[in-house]
Amino acid sequence: MTDSLHLIAFKAPERPDLCAEFLHQHELVLAELGIPLVVKADESWIHDPSCYVIVANHPSEGMVGGIRLQLDHDPTRPLPLAVSLSELAPDIHSLLDQLRPFGNGEVCGLWSASRYAKRGVTVLLSLAVTAIAPMVGADRLVCFVGHHTKRHPEKNGFVAMTGIGNSGVFDYPTSEFQSIVMVNPDTILLPHADPEHRKAIYSLRLRPVQGRMEQPARMPIEVNYGLMVAAGLLDLVAYRMISEERLRHTG
Repeated sequence: MTDSLHLIAFKAPERPDLCAEFLHQHELVLAELGIPLVVKADESWIHDPSCYVIVANHPSEGMVGGIRLQLDHDPTRPLPLAVSLSELAPDIHSLLDQLRPFGNGEVCGLWSASRYAKRGVTVLLSLAVTAIAPMVGADRLVCFVGHHTKRHPEKNGFVAMTGIGNSGVFDYPTSEFQSIVMVNPDTILLPHADPEHRKAIYSLRLRPVQGRMEQPARMPIEVNYGLMVAAGLLDLVAYRMISEERLRHTG
């Protein structure tokens, strides 16, 4: 029987039940990695209307993954990235200040449960959060990820923020871990994204509520997407590019 997932996007204060489960499951993942004593989980985003959350729910395993998009609207409320690097790299604040006028947000809090490992949940969540970015006003995105997971944002159009740290790389949260600061300089056109990922992201933007078969880890999963977090016009640029791709492959 085909496995299935439901990806749900929402503004954090609107679903306190899902936010609480997100926190609980994320803490379990951090505990498995041995990180809880180093990084105390920030819970303020639960009440922040500028925070959007996407969770992956499994019919029998429950919540098996999650990710957040934190908008950078208020310079007095720094992004998690700025808080993490304020001592290691004070210039992170000026770099983020340059992005804010364009509509910037941080992708953060990505986790997937070990009980549902090797099924590609992180791939699906990374695609989905990039898809909703322009919908919520984030024409730019930043993230701070471990080296072992940077391939996910790379395929969705993120590149290293080379003007900080060691070409964006830091020993964080401890000397045993390396993390990299990345930026998606254009979440609408996605010039640095993998072509297949770009098409998938455009599809989700045009139809944020849809169901389709996915194979993020070579195993089929029936994924039901519920990504409508803001009302607005369709991304006509994306639609035109999808049409051009379709003609290129069928012509």
